[in-house]
Amino acid sequence: MNARMHPHYPVIIGAVRDVAGPGALTLLQRSDDDFLGATLHALRDASGRHGLNALAARATDASGTLQLFQPIQRQFHLALIEVWCDQPGAPRLNPKRVESTGFVLRRLDARGQPQGWMRASGRARGWAPLSRLGGDGVDPLAAKRAEAARTGVADIDRELAQWRAAHPDSALDEDTQSLHLAPPEVCAAAGKTLYYGVVCTVSSEFSGEDPTASTAGDTNFGAQSALFRNHLVEALRGQEMDFPFVGDPLSAGWADVMEAVGEEVPAGVTSAQASQLRDRSSAGHLRMRRFLQLLRQLGSEFGAFDTAADATSESAALRRLLDEIELPLLLRPFETVRRQVPAGNFLAKASAALFENANAGTLEMPERWPALGAERSARLAEALHAAMRARFRVVAGKAGRYDEPNARYVLRPFLRLKAEPPCPARIVWGDYGAPFVIAPWYEGAGAPPVQVALPDPSNRRLLKSLKPNVSFVVPPGLHNLLNGPAKDLLEGKGSTGTLGITWVCSFSIPIITICAFIVLNIFLTLLNIVFWWMPFLKICLPLPKFGDRPPGSV
Repeated sequence: MNARMHPHYPVIIGAVRDVAGPGALTLLQRSDDDFLGATLHALRDASGRHGLNALAARATDASGTLQLFQPIQRQFHLALIEVWCDQPGAPRLNPKRVESTGFVLRRLDARGQPQGWMRASGRARGWAPLSRLGGDGVDPLAAKRAEAARTGVADIDRELAQWRAAHPDSALDEDTQSLHLAPPEVCAAAGKTLYYGVVCTVSSEFSGEDPTASTAGDTNFGAQSALFRNHLVEALRGQEMDFPFVGDPLSAGWADVMEAVGEEVPAGVTSAQASQLRDRSSAGHLRMRRFLQLLRQLGSEFGAFDTAADATSESAALRRLLDEIELPLLLRPFETVRRQVPAGNFLAKASAALFENANAGTLEMPERWPALGAERSARLAEALHAAMRARFRVVAGKAGRYDEPNARYVLRPFLRLKAEPPCPARIVWGDYGAPFVIAPWYEGAGAPPVQVALPDPSNRRLLKSLKPNVSFVVPPGLHNLLNGPAKDLLEGKGSTGTLGITWVCSFSIPIITICAFIVLNIFLTLLNIVFWWMPFLKICLPLPKFGDRPPGSV
């Protein structure tokens, strides 16, 4: 409990006194459909309130922290508070003196300090320290804070308004969740002033701030850190790296051979090259693997091969830096000056040819990636790191409100009291509740599983009654691919063709479900060899077919 004393009006906000022990609030976990009606009915008398003790939220995670669940797990959490006057006999507070009431759900940062979910101008701003509002005990709403700051002196109030307009943080609103007054007949029967509210543990809101790449704890993943450099292929660390098949024209089939797609040698790949690429211990195979890794890292992690329309300024800067690196070509017998090719241009065309089957023209494989030296290596690392951060902002999206794994949260109730001249309106806060985590959606919460009845595929009469109830519009290319030989499709040789018409194919959802169930069981069995998860993942019990009981049986 937490008393907020006032010379005229002392008030206490706390847990319902005969439901749970002293605390900031009572937190229930319920899975019944009409949990709200059942809770309000139980609050009417002492025996009902005592029975709610069995429904107190008690689930914990592996570290022993209180754990709340999401609605998808068919568990709901209800916050209850009681409000009374800090006077002899602890009389109930007259609810007519309350303007509004609610609670905040705050996240604890790495130091255990609470943060609020902020909004401004109708947009979510994300988690921010309470210092941006003016402290822990101020009103979460900007309009209420401005109202409380009024002095009644026009000049001073005008200066305060101008100050607030110049400071964006003064417009921040902290998100609050509602607490509702229990029906009058419930409060009267209980002899208490009671409020209730559903704790929302899921949100579709995203932060308005750009995401930032971070690593667990205090791990350094900066541009010059060992962790960042060691994850790069040798060339990107500034080290010399030999290329495969020096002087040969680059062939798009090399990637297919490396991926062991089919047994035939693709066009453009010599038998000698195919032999080296398939031999995992050969120098040709190892060099090709590092070369493909170089292309994948530059294209996937750093966006170095993005088109001008898609490239960020950082990836464009990286591409320019790569073009400053000259890759030496094989010195032919009739040449006296070694030819060179800009690394960025060559690698972009090689990536398109190997991974996108694009026609990049004739590309001669260079000899090596040269050693860059300390200064150029540091510049390259900085450019790579900047491009990675920019790419992270593009692909990561905005951070969701409850996206941070293992984040801890706390609840804190409050109420706003109406003005009682000469006393102004004011906000009264309760204590913080116990810290808790929100269970991930996939974790079991103890609710009974949802049953999905599957049709019996051996019942021919039933199958005939399962009419198609969903249609797929199949474009010509996909239709041609699916209608080709299945063997070619499995070997990666399927063709989409060049001609055809669009088809509309109708299926029965129950039949699709049967197919999905069969495929699921096949893969569960195969992957059980690796994960050994079957005893925990699949439980099958016999269910008697009651329709086949003989007459007179019970």
